[in-house]
Amino acid sequence: MAQGKTENQPFPEITTPRLNLTDIIPDHTAQLHEIWTDPQVLEYLVLEPFTKIAQTREMMCILQKLFPSGEGIRWAIALHQEEKILGTCGFHNWKKEHARAELGYELDSRHWRKGLMTEALSPVLDYGYREMGLNRVEAFVTVGNQRSLGFLQKAGFTLEGTLRHYEWARGQFQDQWVFSLLKDEWQRKRK
Repeated sequence: MAQGKTENQPFPEITTPRLNLTDIIPDHTAQLHEIWTDPQVLEYLVLEPFTKIAQTREMMCILQKLFPSGEGIRWAIALHQEEKILGTCGFHNWKKEHARAELGYELDSRHWRKGLMTEALSPVLDYGYREMGLNRVEAFVTVGNQRSLGFLQKAGFTLEGTLRHYEWARGQFQDQWVFSLLKDEWQRKRK
């Protein structure tokens, strides 16, 4: 079934027709800080807006530790032949005993509506189901985030319901939509 710790395994890079998905490295700090401080990107995230580069470094450290600790994996997304990071995508809250993990993603707002996150998501989901042994991928979206709602539904996720006052952020409780995509649903969609 699911693997345990991945600390001795090389980070699995992924290539798609337009994208390279790689490990998050210190060279990405300035680019990720720009994305993670963009008001459009932050609008529905349940994080307090970053104001200092140290906050970006701290978040990068959290994401970088997911793979070696066996708690998930997060890829940096870049266009082929370019050094510019467009965002990240991957899994966290990996519950191996239940064969499930939570999907997380964000993309530079200047690259929205180009199909880039859809292109990144497909091999990421393949990796989750095949290599991590996932049966269920979950995604939590702040109520009102119509872009993520449409993106996840287009990818085959089912909106299961609303978790009322699920997250505390920006001085108030936030309602979250919960989505899921099961392995057999993904496999049927791929045929």
